[in-house]
Amino acid sequence: MDAETKKRIALNEATYRKINEGMRAEPANAHIAFVCECGLLGCNQLIRLTRTQYEAVRSHPRRFAIVPGHDIAEVESVVEQHDDFAVIEKLADASDVAEQTDPRRALDD
Repeated sequence: MDAETKKRIALNEATYRKINEGMRAEPANAHIAFVCECGLLGCNQLIRLTRTQYEAVRSHPRRFAIVPGHDIAEVESVVEQHDDFAVIEKLADASDVAEQTDPRRALDD
């Protein structure tokens, strides 16, 4: 897979993550429909997570919540598998975009 394709995948994932950052619900254990944060062009599937589960994913800038099976092995690996969603982590050579586009990055600087 060429570098441009890897970058496009990472930018797709970052876009979905930004949408999900705007989701709000109370209490923390209520399920919320989040957009799958995969890099597959045109994916618009929803996944259900609690705010607590999503915050656990977001605690690492290289991680994304996806529909199980939507991982792209060339640029990421599955680090958690749940009934309704999976968590992927960007591989080292594809992680720069994920970290640079993290909406929470500015809060940490």
